[in-house]
Amino acid sequence: MKTLNFNEFFLGLRNGALAGECSDQLDKVLDAIGETGAPGELVIKLPLKLNKAGQLECKPSVTAKIPRREMGTGIFYLTDDSRLTKTDPRQTDLEDDLATRREKINGGK
Repeated sequence: MKTLNFNEFFLGLRNGALAGECSDQLDKVLDAIGETGAPGELVIKLPLKLNKAGQLECKPSVTAKIPRREMGTGIFYLTDDSRLTKTDPRQTDLEDDLATRREKINGGK
């Protein structure tokens, strides 16, 4: 009777489909790590149990934790009537400020 080592057992699961899925998921994780620089993870679970007939069952699962590029922080301001704006309402516009200064210098002309 031939016994199986881990590699033979693993490659035999789902007629090799599990190894292919693991390879595909690993590629996705590695691509995302290369793109984001953030850590990723590939989790392969091989739960084993004896069934009532005395056979060993294994229903594997593969989970990939693919890192995502972090979103930057958006900065907004609230107006007096609680509306969003990209401009700080407490600061004057440069052109409006220049026009006001010109008026003061020219005596309102």
